[in-house]
Amino acid sequence: LKKLLLAKGRGVEDGGFNLYDGFEPSGRMHIAQGVFKAMNVNKCTHPGTNSKFVFWVADWFALMNDKMGGDLAKIRIVGQYLIE
Repeated sequence: LKKLLLAKGRGVEDGGFNLYDGFEPSGRMHIAQGVFKAMNVNKCTHPGTNSKFVFWVADWFALMNDKMGGDLAKIRIVGQYLIE
């Protein structure tokens, strides 16, 4: 993976490649989620890598799983909180 991240001329229009991650907003983020996610994203996007990170917020999955009482407005607020 490290060789792939550092390789040039690979991926989206030779400008690199996208890495994706997502989460379902369901309440407070616990410390391991925040710390380990930040560490892994930093490893993958440090200067010299050939990648861009894209985060997805799975708000519709949270709605289907009845998180936050099934209130999409609350789910989106929690999603914004987790992005910050």
